Amino acid sequence: MTQPDDNRSKQLLAAHMARGRETLSDFLDTHGISLPVLGVAMEQFTESVFDLPEGAVCKKGCTYCCHLKVGVSIPEVLVIYNELAGQTTPEGFEILKERVLTVAAKGNTLEEAFWLGSQTPCPFLDVDGSGLCMIYSLRPFSCRAYHSTDLVACEKSFELKREALIPCFPLYRATTDMYASLFTRVLAEKGFFSYQVGFVKALEILFQNEAVSDQYFINKEDVFKTAKLD
Repeated sequence: MTQPDDNRSKQLLAAHMARGRETLSDFLDTHGISLPVLGVAMEQFTESVFDLPEGAVCKKGCTYCCHLKVGVSIPEVLVIYNELAGQTTPEGFEILKERVLTVAAKGNTLEEAFWLGSQTPCPFLDVDGSGLCMIYSLRPFSCRAYHSTDLVACEKSFELKREALIPCFPLYRATTDMYASLFTRVLAEKGFFSYQVGFVKALEILFQNEAVSDQYFINKEDVFKTAKLD
């Protein structure tokens, strides 16, 4: 049975999403749809993300969720790739490219079974150094949303190599995931191919073809179809 508080939370989330959708749509109508404009929108969305609620057990250096499949909106992956290209040296960019392509070559990164079975870390997890996310300030909204209130559940899921229901704060997760959903929905309404893609697979496409961004924004081509998640 749905509790009254659950209904209230759903109503608040729906209202929050409706306002966000209208704001993003109006912003794109005013400024046009381009990589820089989407970058500004993503930055504004990031600033709107609530702090992780007290009671979450996630700590610096905990990386269980950094070995799972990550789904993102197309605007997110385009902005993240563009920021990486602009913020790193040519040598550093080549290192990131190699890390992504190495993971992509290991198996079907669109399948959760690949990540669970192989326990492959995200290409941006610095496993040989700090043990931290190398793109933490740029990380996707799905990464920002993922959290746990039970460390043992995370440990068990990782050790047993199987998907598990991790206890969390549902409203926090939903309101953070919402931003990726808004990008996906609004871009589709504007006539672009827009759906959720696998983060690593989509980055692989971008690293292998520098023209992808122009093909997407100018020609409105379906350039990420091989990275589409079910």
